[in-house]
Amino acid sequence: MTFQKPAFLENFAGSRLQRILSMVGKTALTIGLILVIAGCIVACVLTVYLATSFEGEGSLPDVDMINQNQTSIVMIQNESGQFVEYQRIAGVQREWANLSEIPVNLQNAVVAIEDERFNEHYGVDWKRTISAVANLVLHFNDTEYGGSTLTQQLVKNLTDNDDHTIQRKVTEIFTAIEMEEFYTKDEILQAYLNIIPLTGTIEGVGAGAKYYFNKEVSDLTLAECAVLASITNNPGRYSPYTHPKALIGRQQTVLFKMHELGFITTDEYQQALGEELHFAKNVGASQIYDYYTDMLIDEVVEDLVDTYGYTESQAKNMVFYGGLTIYSCEDPTLQAKAEAVYKDDANFPDKIATDEEDPQAAIYVMDYTGKTVAVVGGRGEKTANRVLNRATTSMRQPGSSIKPIAVYAPAVQLNLINFSSPVKDCYIVLPDGSKWPRNYNQSRPTDSGMTVIDKAIQSSMNTVPAQLLQLMTPQRSFDFLTGSLKLSSLVTSDNKGNTDIDYAPMGLGGMTKGVYPQEMAAAYQIFGNGGIYNEPYSYTRVEQNGEVILTKGPTNVQVLDTNSAYVMNRLLQNVIQGSYGATARALKGSWKDWEIFAKTGTTQENNDVWLVGGTTQYVAASWFGYDKNQELTNKQTSAARNLWNKVMLALRDDAAVKTFDSYAGSTVEAVFCYETGLLATDKCTKTGTGVYKPDHMPEVCTHGETALPLPVPETSTTTEGTTATTAPAA
Repeated sequence: MTFQKPAFLENFAGSRLQRILSMVGKTALTIGLILVIAGCIVACVLTVYLATSFEGEGSLPDVDMINQNQTSIVMIQNESGQFVEYQRIAGVQREWANLSEIPVNLQNAVVAIEDERFNEHYGVDWKRTISAVANLVLHFNDTEYGGSTLTQQLVKNLTDNDDHTIQRKVTEIFTAIEMEEFYTKDEILQAYLNIIPLTGTIEGVGAGAKYYFNKEVSDLTLAECAVLASITNNPGRYSPYTHPKALIGRQQTVLFKMHELGFITTDEYQQALGEELHFAKNVGASQIYDYYTDMLIDEVVEDLVDTYGYTESQAKNMVFYGGLTIYSCEDPTLQAKAEAVYKDDANFPDKIATDEEDPQAAIYVMDYTGKTVAVVGGRGEKTANRVLNRATTSMRQPGSSIKPIAVYAPAVQLNLINFSSPVKDCYIVLPDGSKWPRNYNQSRPTDSGMTVIDKAIQSSMNTVPAQLLQLMTPQRSFDFLTGSLKLSSLVTSDNKGNTDIDYAPMGLGGMTKGVYPQEMAAAYQIFGNGGIYNEPYSYTRVEQNGEVILTKGPTNVQVLDTNSAYVMNRLLQNVIQGSYGATARALKGSWKDWEIFAKTGTTQENNDVWLVGGTTQYVAASWFGYDKNQELTNKQTSAARNLWNKVMLALRDDAAVKTFDSYAGSTVEAVFCYETGLLATDKCTKTGTGVYKPDHMPEVCTHGETALPLPVPETSTTTEGTTATTAPAA
């Protein structure tokens, strides 16, 4: 009797055979794929290697320079005059540690979990590479892992190239092989440990030890070493603050691997597993720089570009990652006092109910050597780093605050006017035949007769600077602002046909783009230091690896003669002290026996208000307005003045010298007649005290005579071909 297999067994056998054949086929296919992939890799390696070998440029990262890729440190002077660390600039937080300072347990922990054959291979672990490719195809391990060695990972971190391309991988392989020829294993491991990512901006075991454990890296225990080696695999997944269980699991894996490879004994292994970990608190809170540090970073970046020809991107990388030591001029106490004024809403006028935004404000304060004292770029609490700094990066229309530097100062220096020169309070006729300008609160241009310079400045007349500008020409004014006073935002011409070499920009402050508060303060310094211009600076030097790469300090350029500067100083003091300067005179009561000079500025549309001026200690530019150029109400237009006053009072040193007498030069103080502008006699009914250059004194007044006309300067031609003027001989 013939035994027949049951149908289900027949089917079972057939299906089993099919499965076996299928498995064999897949295995063969896998092996074939691996061979093909390996062949492709070899072919690509050779192709890329040959191609890059003839490029003429080395592709090997410089391990010796890695220690330059560190956190930059800002230093300030303490009360004893010694420089101490103030803060760290967070590009990456990285502290270089030599291999001798890094615990052997930490070195072994990283090798054990990341590249156990590190000491045997020559840059590439081919066994690991092939295994990684096989796992990619067969999925025999649920956890994906790469074939990169520590050397390959170092190459990737140094070049910042993480492209998922065969070309990148092949280049990385050959670069790793080449790196192992030029550097020792210790040098490679040291570099790797100093740049491994450990969350956010924290890189390297030196910074990591402080961030997670508030310890020096040399003081880490075995258990803590295993934690750092665990975190670097995936800082987000293994964060002790958000995923503590996952981290402990990973740490146990690292310790097991170290024990398996013989790096630690059983007792050490058991003790580390049972150690209680204590992590530093509040590490999640990011440091918010003040406006001074924001400005400092921008200034160093700009100076690196100007000095070394770097691109802006290169300069920023150097500041954030170059391990620079920056010696800042900041006094945190003074900076905090200034910022406190702007954080207090009580110091600001109420906004209009329909406003979508609060009006904004900014102030820049410097001393007469050019050193930045304090800077605030906006109202309220500063909540982020490198936000808009309206004091240094926003251009706003200056209004009448431009007149002293664009018109009156050069006119005094050219001997076109003196303290009390009589000038027509009258419009001028522009080339197009129009009559311009009108004074504030007048509906049309007028011809009101004569007025003296002192009154014209106090009253912020528009007609008088227009008359002077017609004598000097806008070109002369423009050249003084851009050449001597370094106002960088002025426009010669643009593609829309705009130019600031014209009457409205130079005479009334209607600029094409506007001006920066920082540059306005710097320009006004010449009225408080005898006519010397110093470029603003916020640091004295920058070092890298002990080498000085940038220096800053006073530039001391005499742009206005001492006598002219003092005449302007006294004219602007009268804006505060005189009988016609109603707006700024509100400051008088706060300063009593202090001499201060200032000028307000309000744009025609009431979009911007300014007060720029100085005490004997500091000079400052205060701006107030809406970011979106909304019109201000009458109650809001005094805000720039009030904020200037509050900040300067907060910064005031009552022991300082209170007068500008030392800058008087050879000027002569005399009484003048307000009606004629001449030296007063006992017949003059209204008089004032003026200051005069000895070579440009007015004549003695014969009451009732017609005032002398302004001198008409000779004309000349500038290099641009536009008409300018030359001062008459004294």
